[in-house]
Amino acid sequence: MINGPVWNESILKREGVFPTILAIGDSWFWYPENNLASPLHNIVNRRHTHVILVRGHNGAEALEYQSGPIRAQIEKDLDRDKGYGRTLKAVFLSGGGNDLAGSDDLPQTLLDNCSAATAAAACLRAGQPEQLFRRVRDSLLSVVALVEKKIPGTPVFIHGYDYACPNGEGFLGLGQWLQFPMDQCKVKRTLQQDLVNVLIDRFRVALEEVQAQAPSVRLVDGRKTLSSADWANELHPTVPGFNRLAKCWQAPLEAAGIA
Repeated sequence: MINGPVWNESILKREGVFPTILAIGDSWFWYPENNLASPLHNIVNRRHTHVILVRGHNGAEALEYQSGPIRAQIEKDLDRDKGYGRTLKAVFLSGGGNDLAGSDDLPQTLLDNCSAATAAAACLRAGQPEQLFRRVRDSLLSVVALVEKKIPGTPVFIHGYDYACPNGEGFLGLGQWLQFPMDQCKVKRTLQQDLVNVLIDRFRVALEEVQAQAPSVRLVDGRKTLSSADWANELHPTVPGFNRLAKCWQAPLEAAGIA
């Protein structure tokens, strides 16, 4: 019996069931100890019977949703004949954080030497982070357009992030997502939280642009939901933290008739 999100498609075949929600995402849907998909499953199954199939992988970037293996899998899943298009009632689309965080990506938005900056926004390169977020926006819109083409009228839920804490905390040897790359660009520690907040707010603007261009999109806002104690590390909330963020989805899910 399926009593949670499905990450292994073979379970669907074994149980003889079909997914009603396709969740496409990175570690926020795949994180091994705590993730957003599990409490979302609990919310959508309070009154209805839903099966959530999760696609993507830990570390996935939104650009992978536009081309490559993940895109090919999404196209197949949404197909009415070869995939699950006949049974899907909603799509959950999560991504963008990995396109920004990390020592390879975050420095692209920052000046090489921010030591003279007295305000967080002064650390940003000209045109950033909007240039980066434009690519993320276009990748998300490409999935939304595909959903509308394959299964018209199906709601697509997207979300931003709360204000992560740049404290250097990682997970099982993985990390260096926020504090380290800002240190490398000589961002004062006293400005680093403000800089993260600026980036999160500007990402929200990019998501609003996605919503404005696609009537099927429902945008969930999770900002100002978590305290510093609700973060397990620089990118991932704790179990209670993800539970609190999932509650932000409840009203939009209910309005769409999914929960």
